[in-house]
Amino acid sequence: MNVDTVLKQKRLRTKKCHFSCECADEPVSDALKRMETTFFNVVVDTAISSLNERFKTLGKVNEKFKVLLGFTDMSDKDIVDHCQTLSNTLTHDGHSDIDGRELAMELQSVPDLPSKRITTMDFLTFLHEKKRTEVFPNLWVALRICATLPVTVSAAERSFSKLKLIKIYLRSTMAQERLRGLAIISVNHAVSRELSYDDVIDEFASRKSRRVKL
Repeated sequence: MNVDTVLKQKRLRTKKCHFSCECADEPVSDALKRMETTFFNVVVDTAISSLNERFKTLGKVNEKFKVLLGFTDMSDKDIVDHCQTLSNTLTHDGHSDIDGRELAMELQSVPDLPSKRITTMDFLTFLHEKKRTEVFPNLWVALRICATLPVTVSAAERSFSKLKLIKIYLRSTMAQERLRGLAIISVNHAVSRELSYDDVIDEFASRKSRRVKL
């Protein structure tokens, strides 16, 4: 990058210290050592503390939702206890999103999964492809909540950064409905590639076509 690796030495500034004040730390004369203590160590400490806090929070979430993916290795009593805990977690103002007992019964009657190490999205896709969403309503709701919880991961942040690529200067007068549609297409680009452009064009033309009265 054509950047000089040698740091310039700066003159150390001295501050007048009164008798009642505490003694100041010994100044660092080496520029590289000063950069290490004032910049590098600060960045590393901040990154480590942020990662520890995030993993601690995700660990608590994983402890409450682990029954959805680890029920195959649990006993029936453990499944009931974890499902009841998850039901209490998803309760607000006396209304719960799921029923703990029904969720336990659904997990005990789930068909054989394609793999033991299955992710939440794979589990949702499996239920959708097998058309079992109405058979396992509590499991379907719990899996969708679990899949949408980690909103602070980089995937969600990259999806939100799509806004500056869509809402450009030439599209400043774009309406909210069109902006939402373009954002969904941009975020779910893997699904949008499988769409048929001819069918989309025909549907758009049928909606915009003007009927002329003869």
